[in-house]
Amino acid sequence: MFHSSEQSTGNKAYYITTAIDYPNGPPHIGHTFEKVAADVIARYHRLLGQETYFSIGLDENSQHVVQAAIAHNVDLVTWTDRMDESYRLAWSKLEISNDRWIRTTEERHFRASQEMIRRAQERGDIYKSIYSGWYCPNDNTFYQDEDLVNGRCPDHPSIVPEWLEEENYFFALSKYSDRLLAHFNDHPDFIVPTVWQSEIVGLIRQGLRDFAVSRRVNQTRLPWGVPFPGDPEHVIYVWYDALTNYITAAGFPDDIALFEHYWPADAHVIGKNVTRFHCLYWPAMLMSAGLPLPRQVAVHGFMTLEGAKISKSSGNAVNPIELVDEFGVDAIRYYLLHNLSFASDRDFTREGLIRRYNDELYKDLGNLLNRVVTMVNRYRGGTIPTPGPIGELEMDLQRVAIETREHAEVELGAWEIGNALRSVWNFVRRTNQYLEQSKPWILAHEPEKEAQLNTVLYAAVESMRLLALYLAPFIPNASDRIVSQLGLEPISPGAWVREGAWGSVPLTTVVAGPLLFPRIEM
Repeated sequence: MFHSSEQSTGNKAYYITTAIDYPNGPPHIGHTFEKVAADVIARYHRLLGQETYFSIGLDENSQHVVQAAIAHNVDLVTWTDRMDESYRLAWSKLEISNDRWIRTTEERHFRASQEMIRRAQERGDIYKSIYSGWYCPNDNTFYQDEDLVNGRCPDHPSIVPEWLEEENYFFALSKYSDRLLAHFNDHPDFIVPTVWQSEIVGLIRQGLRDFAVSRRVNQTRLPWGVPFPGDPEHVIYVWYDALTNYITAAGFPDDIALFEHYWPADAHVIGKNVTRFHCLYWPAMLMSAGLPLPRQVAVHGFMTLEGAKISKSSGNAVNPIELVDEFGVDAIRYYLLHNLSFASDRDFTREGLIRRYNDELYKDLGNLLNRVVTMVNRYRGGTIPTPGPIGELEMDLQRVAIETREHAEVELGAWEIGNALRSVWNFVRRTNQYLEQSKPWILAHEPEKEAQLNTVLYAAVESMRLLALYLAPFIPNASDRIVSQLGLEPISPGAWVREGAWGSVPLTTVVAGPLLFPRIEM
């Protein structure tokens, strides 16, 4: 059995997860933000040549999922299957490259959740008591009076929580205060960005409260959820069910060899509203079960829509499927990622999306590819020439390429995804500038400068190849379309290391294709 202080020496895979979503309604743009960010990191690690395992899915064992099914006048299985299809379609449209799709209604997940409870029982960390508090069904959370905002849920302003008093099983979280604090002190990068770690440490110092891990099965609610071990009158309440998905997806408890290969997770990607549960509850639950802790929890802020909070319950949401159908997958991914900082919130506006598309995707990148391919076709019949002697401009362009790769590696390693993308975009702009400075359209009319024109055309194509590679974690569809026009195969795992240096891939011919990003009229 693992202990929380151990690291798995056999874990050669990079394992990343996102929070699983409540399927009480279709996905919206707020869900998209987290999945795309995690997908960038997963794709980057594959490009580094690492075996990568990326898990996402649905948190189905919740009373507000039951309420949604009732409200739509369908049975629970029909409802959850319908939502499962909707979420899968959304992430497929956005090219989310998950390796595992988990639903918490899976039998194997029931076994994992019950095994976690049993281990906590054996440790003496589960006890029965009466719980009194305000319950919000939209986030499956109990609140005290001081937690409410004007009598409403702090995270769902349209919801007035219901007062509940019932006998439940509890987990003795308070027993783990010192061990949790010690773990944060020993692992200062456990929670990133560090701004979120100080908040969690503050909660420990205020004194941790034990939390409910079961709900009674009664006549007013459908018996929906994971049966509680040893007590058929209870089902497992959210945290020992939802959080356990991360180890279920890694093979726990059925396939120990698989589990030891993938666990501990390298990163859980979550929103700032669930830090308490992922950074306090989950580590303590794993400690109680004798399992290692995840290596890192990456916490991001919220996404707002036109300056307002996104909420299914208030109807303020945008369907990502419709956005992709209208603007294309690369436009949505690029817009979400360009100014992304995990330390702050983001705002989504339709006007901002179109403006950034036209100014950067259409004008900077799309036009650059079109110019390069057109000039190679016009001046060299589509054959990419062997470069002649290089000058200061080419040396500077190569320097920018090297720095772009180095900066992106550092920034992606630090979860500064927006900074990484902006570093790559500086290379896009520098390549455009290089063409303006070297003026191949003038060199083409000066026969004595044929070697210099060869150098310029080669350098432009090679810059485009490297740009496609460096952009592959962010806008993979566009990257593959770029390399296709450069006469190359799609970008494959390990390419960042294998093909990331200047001149590391033979170039032969260009193949003209459709415009990468046609202009959008406002």
